[in-house]
Amino acid sequence: MKVITARIGEKQFEDLKNIEKEEQTERAEVMRKLLANAIKEWKVRKALELLKEHKVTLRRAAKLADASYAEMLDLASNADIDMGYSLKELRKDLA
Repeated sequence: MKVITARIGEKQFEDLKNIEKEEQTERAEVMRKLLANAIKEWKVRKALELLKEHKVTLRRAAKLADASYAEMLDLASNADIDMGYSLKELRKDLA
């Protein structure tokens, strides 16, 4: 495990103490969880951005976001990202 040091503002420190108290766990554990969640959210946001710009495929976006193909498809749908395949095209292919 690596050690990092960061300066945070007074408000962030108070928020951190409140979360620590609410979760009834030590500060280091709270910080690890918050950082892991922030990294996951960033990866998903970045993958969706690249997908929207048609710079990556859905499969590649899923890999970048550490998500399954189905999860990424759901995330893309919720973000109203055009997948380049319309409902009309799907119906035609299924006919």
